[in-house]
Amino acid sequence: MKTVRIDIKEAAEFLRENDDYLILMHTSPDGDTLGCGTALCGALQRMGKKAKAVCPDDVPEKFNYLFEAVEEQEFEPKTVVCVDVADTKLLGDMKEVGDKAELCIDHHVSNIDYAKRTLLDAESGAACEIIYYIIKELGVEIDKAVANSLYTGMATDTGCFKFSNTTPQNHRLAAEMIERGADFVDINYAMFDMKTPGRIQLEQSALKTIRYYANGHIAVIFAPLSMVESIKGIDSDDIGSLASFPRKIQGVDIGICVKEKKKGLYKVSLRSSQKVDCSVIAQKFGGGGHERASGCSFDEGTIEEAALKVVEACEEACREAGII
Repeated sequence: MKTVRIDIKEAAEFLRENDDYLILMHTSPDGDTLGCGTALCGALQRMGKKAKAVCPDDVPEKFNYLFEAVEEQEFEPKTVVCVDVADTKLLGDMKEVGDKAELCIDHHVSNIDYAKRTLLDAESGAACEIIYYIIKELGVEIDKAVANSLYTGMATDTGCFKFSNTTPQNHRLAAEMIERGADFVDINYAMFDMKTPGRIQLEQSALKTIRYYANGHIAVIFAPLSMVESIKGIDSDDIGSLASFPRKIQGVDIGICVKEKKKGLYKVSLRSSQKVDCSVIAQKFGGGGHERASGCSFDEGTIEEAALKVVEACEEACREAGII
């Protein structure tokens, strides 16, 4: 199916004309997909529409406050909208539902154009920025609960406004959310500083697995299933947080985290410096994402084999960039 690319006005018009919305957020949910889903759902409900925001995976407890923007409604969904979802493979068990999407709102350059209509802005630091402009076009007042959702997406996808995708516009929109009552102090603590005892234990175990390649320009960290299952009180967000660790090491241009999601299924997260576009590496293995943060999956072999395949591609990228 060939998608039709639309703009903010056309997306808002579509949302006005339809009803009974099922808003899908991606698996291993982060602050941006959850912020998009709850903000858009809340805005549509405030227009008198019926809408529900659904994630295929369990939502980590620290994000519970986002659902204060949403009322529970019982109805039969008719219109599927995907937010911050570049590929229906990211919808897990709800992939078939996502394949019927009427609208996709996204900021990933790797979006595969699966929906009937796609609103894509790869220049936006967070998909929540796009949702903000849609809500404004719809004429819905952004209250504190919706502001919390939008701020969360903007802050998390920019790494609290310190990643390379941060722009003056990020800051202006975040400032407006604060003016509208967003609990930025509590949100930033929960997103960037707070750690459960389980997460601390997971980090301690995972850091012992770090390996270096390409004279220290590439670092890999592992989270095998045996490690994850041995630690109580952790969730998908705790496991996902490991992705950022290798790139924090001085001299590392590409950080790789290999997580075993279930027996024989491995998720690889890549983070890179501005010298390398890690989305190109991820695409070689059927994945995608952003220039500085991408991912892919493997469903065969061992966790070691998955890591080595990606390391080989990263070494090639480093040679092409003149790093090694």
